[in-house]
Formats: sequence, structure tokens, C-alpha cells
Amino acid sequence: MTGRLITLGEVMLRLSPPRFQRLRSTRSLDIHVAGAQLNVAADFARLGGEAAFVSKLPATELGWLAHDACMSYGVDMRHVQMMPDARMGINYLEFSVSPRAPVAIFDRKGSAASTMQPDDFDWTAVLNGATLAHTDGIVPGLGEAVRQTATVFLQKARELGVKTSFDMNYREHLWTADAARACWEQLLPLIDVVVTNRGVSEAVFGFVGSDEDIMHAYHDAFGCEWVCLTHRDLFGLERGAWSSKLLAGGTVYQGRRYEFENLDRYGTGDAYCAGVLYAYARGDAQYAVDFGNAACTLAHTTEGDVIPFTAQEVELLLSETIDLRVKR
Repeated sequence: MTGRLITLGEVMLRLSPPRFQRLRSTRSLDIHVAGAQLNVAADFARLGGEAAFVSKLPATELGWLAHDACMSYGVDMRHVQMMPDARMGINYLEFSVSPRAPVAIFDRKGSAASTMQPDDFDWTAVLNGATLAHTDGIVPGLGEAVRQTATVFLQKARELGVKTSFDMNYREHLWTADAARACWEQLLPLIDVVVTNRGVSEAVFGFVGSDEDIMHAYHDAFGCEWVCLTHRDLFGLERGAWSSKLLAGGTVYQGRRYEFENLDRYGTGDAYCAGVLYAYARGDAQYAVDFGNAACTLAHTTEGDVIPFTAQEVELLLSETIDLRVKR
């Protein structure tokens, strides 16, 4: 039993030159439909759970492209409003190999999702039958009205007994660390499961010390039930490793560390969130942190932001030895 996940956020188009061309010289762009909050919903659905998305999209060919792609991921889109005279958020990505750094250009100002307001949605209907409600640190950075929308979403979830989760995504192009902290300090007391990392914790909240110190700081300050602290190592751009820890019930659980070949890192943190939330219903913290690590690891090995894996394929990585023989 994995439950039903509702996520609030923005769908974007990810446009990239064929590998490893530069944006300044390309004559074609590959399209992926993504967005951090949508990725979590899509990954959750791919793993076998039920997922729905709440947002706005432009009532244009680009908006319908995104809408239909989300449905193909298995995401319920009935609560996404198609808006006339609106625009699509775009993320231009330039992939590279060492020592050239990747490039990401966000063109999302004035997007349909950035016009969301609290009264735009029937929250009781949206959250009907939900067991999990998720959003992240990007969403309230889209504007004051969207911040209020995220707040009402989380408050209503709490009122209805729906568990909440929040990924501490921080985007410097949206706001300052001080502005993010002022907002997140209001939202985090509404959160049951928080996913964060050392860099964001230090830069935004000034939380320092050991991993355990940082996780306890979130629990002590905001009362979060589960606190996940992730760590990614990149050895250049082509190889890396992922691990995480989870604080639950006063105990710190160390997840399994995985190394991987890095084909596409975008959306991999979202795969981790989806994996942890997928396993959350079991109440087994060790399984959840291991499953999240495995899902994130596999996400690095495929192109695009949404994982094309089942829960059974993720669980294969949880065995003592990983079998890399050809599956026949």
C-alpha cells in the first residue's frame, strides 16, 4: 500500500542541444517535459503509486504537449488548469563533459504556474483520498501569490490528516537565501517529511556540525517527523556517488551508498524524494532511505527527468550484490 500523492508545482519544458553541442551553435533542441514537483509525482506513479498534480498550464500547443506527456507518465491531471493567454516555463540545458561546466538557463518569468492563487483550487476536492501532499522550496519562490497557494495547500492537507513532504530545493535565480529562510520557516512546521542537504542547510539556515546535528536541527526547530539528508559526490561530470541518512523517531538510519555512471543528473534528487515517499507508507525508515538511494542512482543512468523504472527494478539494487549480466 503506497497511497495517493498530490504534488503542487510547475511543469516546464526542458530543451537541450544534442549532446554535447553548445546552445549558442545548435540548430535543434531535444524536448523533455519536467519540473521538480512534477518529477516527484511522475516518479511516484512510475513506481506503482497513485499521483496527481496541481498547477496551471497555458492553453497552447506547448501547454497541451506538457499536459499529455504528464498523463503518459501516469499522473492525474484533472486539477491542472489550462489558461488562455499564458506562457510556458522553459529550462534550457547544455550538457557537457569535463572540464567544461554544464549550463542551465531558466525562462519562467510570467509562466502560467507563477499566476497560481490560493482561491484557484478546491482544496478539499484536490486532497480527497490523498495520503501524501508534496511541494518544494522552488514553488514559493515563484511569487507571493504562489507562496500563499503553497501555504494553503499544506495547511489544508494537515487539516485533513494528509501527511506532507517538502524538498529543500533552493534556486538563486528566484530569491536570496534570507528571503527563502523567512518563507521556509513558516512552511516547515507544516511538514512531516523533509529532504535537504548540507549545502542548503548551511547557506539558508546556518545549520552546521555533523550530519546528525543538522538533521536534529530541523526536527528540533520545526518538528519534522522524518528528516532526510542527502549527499552527492561527482568525480568530474561522468561518474558519481549518492548516499543519504534519515532521522526518524530519534534514530539516524544510514542508507546504502551507490556509485554510478552519470548520464543525466537532472531530476535525480526528485527520484530520491519519490522513492522515499513511495516507501514511507511502510513505516520502515531503513527500507525507505535505501529505496530512495537506489531510485536516485538509477535515475542518473537514463536521459530525461522522469525515471522509466518499476519498484521491482529499483529493489534489485537493494540486494547484496548487483547483477550486471545481460537480462535475457
